[in-house]
Amino acid sequence: INTAKEVETPKKKGLVVFYPLRYVMLVRKIQKVLTSELEKRFSGRVVLLVAQRKVTKRPTNVYALQEVQRSTTRTAVNDNILADLIYPADVVARRWRHRVDGSKVQKIYLDVRDKKKT
Repeated sequence: INTAKEVETPKKKGLVVFYPLRYVMLVRKIQKVLTSELEKRFSGRVVLLVAQRKVTKRPTNVYALQEVQRSTTRTAVNDNILADLIYPADVVARRWRHRVDGSKVQKIYLDVRDKKKT
C-alpha cells in the first residue's frame, strides 16, 4: 500500500487506498476479501482500492506528442481510475451531457448482470 486518504461526504466517510500499479492483477484477485476486511477494521467507512497512476505532462513539441504513451495521458488515467473504483462491474455505455454553461457531465451505465457484485 502506497498511501491511504480519508474522504468525507455529507452522508458517509470513505477511505481511498492507493497501491502500486504493478500489483493491479494481484489486488483484483483478492479485492472483495480485502475490502470487506478493511471495512470491518474501519467500521462505518467505505473502502476503495485504486492503483497509483501517473499523468505525464503534455509536451509543447508536436513531434514529442507522438511519443507520449497512451496509458499515461489524462483521459486514459481517469478512465482507469474509474475502472478501479467500480471493479467487479463493467462499463456498458458512456454518455456525455454538455450543459449551457460549458461544463460536461459524464453518465456511466454499468452491466445489469453485475448488479449483485457491487
